[in-house]
Amino acid sequence: MQSKPVKSCNQNLPDSLCDLVCQLFPGIKDSDTGHHVIVALSGGLDSSVLLHATNRLKEPLANLKVSAVHVHHGISDKADAWDSHCEMLCSRLAVPYRCLTVDARAGAGESPEEKARDCRYRALAGALGKGECLLSAHHQDDQAETLLLQLLRGAGPRGLAAMPEVSVLGEGRLVRPLLGFSRQQLHDYARAHAITWVEDDSNADTRLDRNFLRHQVVPSLKQRWPAMAATLSRAAGHIADSAALLDELAAIDLAQCQGSGASGGAGATEGPGVSALAGLDMRALGHLHSDRQRNLLRYWLRQLGLPVPQSQQMQHVLTDVLHAGPDRVPCVQWPGVEVRRYRERLFAMPPLSLHDSHARYGWNLTDPLALSVGCLRSVPVSGKGLRANLGATGVTVAFRQGGEVCQPAGRQHHHDLKKLFQEAGIPPWQRDRIPLLYVENDLAAVAGLWVCQQFAAATNEAGLELHWQAS
Repeated sequence: MQSKPVKSCNQNLPDSLCDLVCQLFPGIKDSDTGHHVIVALSGGLDSSVLLHATNRLKEPLANLKVSAVHVHHGISDKADAWDSHCEMLCSRLAVPYRCLTVDARAGAGESPEEKARDCRYRALAGALGKGECLLSAHHQDDQAETLLLQLLRGAGPRGLAAMPEVSVLGEGRLVRPLLGFSRQQLHDYARAHAITWVEDDSNADTRLDRNFLRHQVVPSLKQRWPAMAATLSRAAGHIADSAALLDELAAIDLAQCQGSGASGGAGATEGPGVSALAGLDMRALGHLHSDRQRNLLRYWLRQLGLPVPQSQQMQHVLTDVLHAGPDRVPCVQWPGVEVRRYRERLFAMPPLSLHDSHARYGWNLTDPLALSVGCLRSVPVSGKGLRANLGATGVTVAFRQGGEVCQPAGRQHHHDLKKLFQEAGIPPWQRDRIPLLYVENDLAAVAGLWVCQQFAAATNEAGLELHWQAS
């Protein structure tokens, strides 16, 4: 979610904030309903100014509730002092204050900056209630630095759009109301209102990319182009418009390329663990130009909540997967994602978890059964599913080894399980992870798909419907 900036450098800070809050909460001036904004407070200049200016809105907007939240990263030896400073600042302003403690220490191979950022946003997202807004103090200079960093990393339009003014965070919204103001303007506001703040020593460490840009590169650029920050911020806005249009195009293409996918076979019981994956129709995808294919795939992966690949990985998807022979089941992987093809559909998913296909479990058919690949439970029904009295004979849950046969309820002949899976369109990588229920040595059911005829409940007989939820 993105919105156009509502502020102008010709507005003073409280007026600009008031305009934005009124857009976020339409009717706030006339409504008796309270609205809550939370200021992300680090204790530095920018967030301290934001807290002070936001707190002033409680006069024109009587229904506005303002609080502050600070994230204690546990990295710096000054972290406790920063927490104390933030608490004191909030006490002076009569603003409710919370401190969230996280362990942001980077592990081997992790970027300290990225680790701290990820921990911070996870904590902040968890602190947001439904409909609440978190205000962050990113400003115009931050936006310009972000754009430069993304350019140097070779980012695409979404990365070059830098930071949106409004976006989704947890159950609420993340709002950056200072993107129209420069660092100098915030400094002037702080001096005018005698605001004190703390300095993070790490901000001077030019080994970090952003600090190198801020202290070594940006001053030279501003010397030549004094309006550089405002100009780059405006450019990021133009790119954001283009990125939004690309997403609109991708949404149209996605609607054309998504179909019903694989489905369960005859006599299937409800089973989201083996339901159709959100796949793309290969033929429809093949009709798109390669640029639109890449745009669609990135959009699709984001919709699935999966990491987007680098250019080289994307090319492997376009060549190794899209152009693979119809009898092949190729897979392209990158951290957090596996992209596979089955028949004429393309699938994307998190990496498959470790699974012992030789594991066996006893089950009483009453209590939920936790497996390494999901959870099985039964629901009492009448005239369908497994016969309810099977639990007394002892049921074993195992996984496919090869050679299993079943006569699904309602069909006249036994069939190889492999053939039944093929008929149902179950992708090969799922087949060995679907629980099989045995009564003694006889296959009685395939969870979420079929009940074998000799174990099926008769009309008006008590039965159990199996529900299989894959992890």
